[in-house]
Parts: sequence; C-alpha cells; structure tokens
Amino acid sequence: MQRLNYLKSCLKLALLAGFALQLQAVEPLRYVATGARIGVYRQGTNETRTAFWHRTPHQLGGPVDEIQIGFMNWFLNYNDETAITNEVTIEYAWLERASDGQVVPVTFNGSRQLVMPADDTEPYWLADAIDSSVWTGGTPQRDEVFWLNIKGSIPASGFVSQGNPTGYSGSKFILYDPANDPGTYDTTGSVPSITDQYARTRGLPTMFLGRYTEPGYLSVIGIGDSILDGSGDASSSYSTISGFGFFCRAAVDESGANTFATFNLTRHGAASTAPTRAANPRQRHFLKYANVAVEEYGTNDLGSSGTGTVSTIQGRLDELWALCRAEGIQKIIRTQLMPRTTSVTYNWISLEDQTPNTGWGDVDAGDSGKRDELNAGFQTSLANGDIDLVLENLAVVADPTDDHYWLSNGTNDYMTSDGTHLRGTSYAMVAVVLRDALLATTVDENAPRYSTWADAIDWGGEDSSEEADPNKDGISNAMAYALDLSPLETVPASDRPYAAYDSETADGPWLNFIFRENVNAEDVIFDYLSTLDLTGGWDSLVVDDVNVIEETLDPDPDGDGTAILKKVRVKIAGSDAQQFLKLQLTL
Repeated sequence: MQRLNYLKSCLKLALLAGFALQLQAVEPLRYVATGARIGVYRQGTNETRTAFWHRTPHQLGGPVDEIQIGFMNWFLNYNDETAITNEVTIEYAWLERASDGQVVPVTFNGSRQLVMPADDTEPYWLADAIDSSVWTGGTPQRDEVFWLNIKGSIPASGFVSQGNPTGYSGSKFILYDPANDPGTYDTTGSVPSITDQYARTRGLPTMFLGRYTEPGYLSVIGIGDSILDGSGDASSSYSTISGFGFFCRAAVDESGANTFATFNLTRHGAASTAPTRAANPRQRHFLKYANVAVEEYGTNDLGSSGTGTVSTIQGRLDELWALCRAEGIQKIIRTQLMPRTTSVTYNWISLEDQTPNTGWGDVDAGDSGKRDELNAGFQTSLANGDIDLVLENLAVVADPTDDHYWLSNGTNDYMTSDGTHLRGTSYAMVAVVLRDALLATTVDENAPRYSTWADAIDWGGEDSSEEADPNKDGISNAMAYALDLSPLETVPASDRPYAAYDSETADGPWLNFIFRENVNAEDVIFDYLSTLDLTGGWDSLVVDDVNVIEETLDPDPDGDGTAILKKVRVKIAGSDAQQFLKLQLTL
C-alpha cells in the first residue's frame, strides 16, 4: 500500500518536473460517520447576532485511521444550488471524543480560522486530516461518538447555510451577540446558554470524512427528495443518534449501535435533475466519498397529478445512476415509489377512505398507472445491472390487498398524514427494510487490486513489488499500475504525466496537468494538491468546474479500453503567479 506523488510545477510560467514516492497504507477518503448533510436553506440574522455556535454528534461506521471534516457555504434551494451571498467565518472548530472527553482542534492548513467566501462555487472546504495517533484512547472504533463544535461569525444582517439537524440531546445551533460570548473554545459538553441566543433546528452543513483502517465498511449516501430526507418525521425529537427519516434511522440497529456511515444529499421538493444539471456543479462532487447510494427520486418528477412522463423520468434516473457509477459508487439501492392518495376524512383511516392520485392508482380502475410503470422499470434496470437492488418498501407501508393505497388500521394518520409523506411509525418500518438491505450489501469484494495486475505480468525474474522500478525509468511499479504503463518496457515520453501552461483557453490563464488513468485500478485514489511555495503544506484542490476543471481528452488512448487520458485545468491567479501542483496517487 503506497502513496505516490507525481509533482509538476509552474514557477513564474516555467515548468519544473519531478516525482517522489512515499510508503503509506491508506483507504480511500470516505464518509465515516452519521449526522452530516448538505444545506437545505439559509438562516438570516440581525444587526447584533453575528456569532454562532454549532454542536452535533457523529457516530462512526467503522474504525478509522484518520478523520477529516468538510464545510460548505451554499444550500440546495429545491432544485437549484444557491451560494450564500456573504462570507462565513469559522473561528474555531474542534472534535470531542465522547468516550473520554479528549478534545482535538480542527485546523485549516495549520490555522484555526477558515473564511468561506461569498458567492463562491466551491462545493466544500476540507480541514486538515486528524491522524488517529493523536487520540490517547487509541484508534477510534465503530459506534464511537464524536461531537463536532464550530464557533464562527457572519456579517450583520447576513446569512448562514443550515444543514445538520440539531434535535438530538446535546446538539445545538445558536446565533448570538458576540459581546455575550464567554470567550471559550475547545470545550467539552453542551453549548452554554448565552444571553439573547437564537436557537435553530439545524446547524451548519458539514461532511464527516475519514479513512477506514481496512476495506469493506459501508459509506452510504442518500440521494432524493423529502421522502428520503424524512419530511413528516418528528425532526425535534430523535429516537436514535443517527437522526430522523428512514434513511437516517437505518444507520443503526434497535440498540443504536452497529453503525453505517451516512451522508444526506437530499432536499424536499427536489427532482431527479437536481444532481445532474449543468447549472448545479457542486452535488456530483459528494458522490465520490460513498461506496453505496440509496436513491429515491421520482415523486416530484411524476407530480401530484401524474403529469410527469415515464420515459423522461427513467432517462433522468439512468443518467443519475451512471453518474454514481462514474464517481466510484459500487452499489446502488433504488426504493420503490410508494402510494400517493387523498383522503375523504383527511385521516387515512381505511382503504375506502383513500383515492389514489392520477398516475398513482390502479390501471384496472382506468388510471394511467405511471407509478407502476416506473416501479416495473426499476426491475428492468436491476436486471440490466444499472442498479443493484430494488428496495421492497411497498410491502410494509401499502395495503396488502392493493399497494396503491396506504396501509391503515382504523386509527388516524397511521402511515401518512398528507397522503404523500410517511410518519414516524412508517419511517421506522421502512428503516428496518433498508437496514436489512444494507446488512446484506458488501463493498470492495471484487475491486481490482495491484496484486491482480502484478500476477498477470511475466516479470522474468524482475522485482514485482510496488516500490520497485525494474526498467529504471523513474516510475515505480505501483505508479505504472495507476497510470496503465508498462513496468518493464521503455515508456514513451508522451505517455508520462506532464504539465503545460495555457494562455489561450477562456477564463485563464491555466496550468494544465495531463495524465493517464488505469480504468481498472479501482483501488487507486487520484488527488490534486496545490501550494504557492514549497515551504508550507499542500492544499487539496476541489474540482468545482470553475477554478479547477477535470476533462477527458481521450476515453481510450490505447484502443484496448484499459486507460483514459485526463486533463486537469487549474486557474492561475495572475501572469506572474507562482504555483505548484501535485498529482497524488494513493493505493
């Protein structure tokens, strides 16, 4: 297991090249805990409440070698990504280990402060990784709880994005006058009561990332609308630490343990176009940190009156599933579309009390049956390998005699109180079905590995180890594997990674980095790093399709389907700017 650095530099427009090799065993950067999500709305403040304090719990889905927190300054406004129009400053952030109270600061390139710019296109900002060696209680294990605290500020009458729910006991997000701040940070326990504080039900949107100690642990992303998000469940009271709605509830068992790491990419009112629209460049960048996706779109696509077109909706979902695969998601779980009915009494007390909405009813009753067409289409997609499981959620929420109607038992609002969304009882029932599906899901089991590639080569007595360089060309065997190059034959200069200055492409100038990628090397992680000098640390570059753009120059440069030729364009600050780039390959 190695981390490989292939360095290309641009210094006052002069290209310098070199590479280095570091041995380090790491797993991919993944979601490793519960309780994190994108923003779903913004919260404004007044002239005086310009400070905030955030505290949320996150339960680990496996043992981790490191933890890395991500922060956002945008929200999903139904189908459209909307940037916050003012800076949001994180003054101090820290993690508290619940088991022993140890506090570890969260830093950004060594600094405690992060200023997230206004109107920015960045999907997220990553803090420095926290190596597990810093925890005096040993390597963090599955089911351990870490509390994330964030103190910061926004301008007077400004806004802050709202994402992580704060309903669990001990959670809090407050806005307050900084004059009333106790002046403390790196604290343990609950957020103190501050004079004239204004508490909200959601805190900042965050990512709880890390690297598991070994492969095989699930990192599950939820992609969908209000039904997967949990609308209709009691957001102010949590039965478990994992949160509300069936997606979050499924993360833990009845005892609140045996955790699966989850991340919510959901928003009420959203349709299946939300993650794939060209005008929404951020959401797709959250997929790569998951190895399992639970996808639930379709309710808003079809619409309350059944006006959506089945073929159009299916095409959108095909595009979304393909995007998930392209970003490395190994398993896709698709939910069944559930009933959508009106009620004569508005209490959904019986089957006879309900009428299916147009497009959501029974074909035998003269309805168009679009919901049924979509659910049947999911089975076809399963057979074609586009998805890996169709969740049998209808079996627990629909009437056993006709699944176009909600299950009822003579009591008011048993399964639903509006005919579309579930309630706490029904969310808990579907959570059991989803959890059973996750328990049966395996990841990493068939991923090609370096050993498979090496075993297929006749080394002729040469050293086949990862760090060896039998053809003495300066490219190790592990790097040859990652770049789909021969470890034994002479590698043409045109096949080596290289950098080029580009002043012609619009919105530049750019520093282009061109390299090959072995499409079968699923255990290789490609990261882009940058620094303005070589004396400090390296910052991770996020592909935001504005300042950092990733392109495929040739989908099959060798004509055998084993590699692609990629280009990463990084915007240079000015004509005299000094900038260094590093392509980091981890396996």
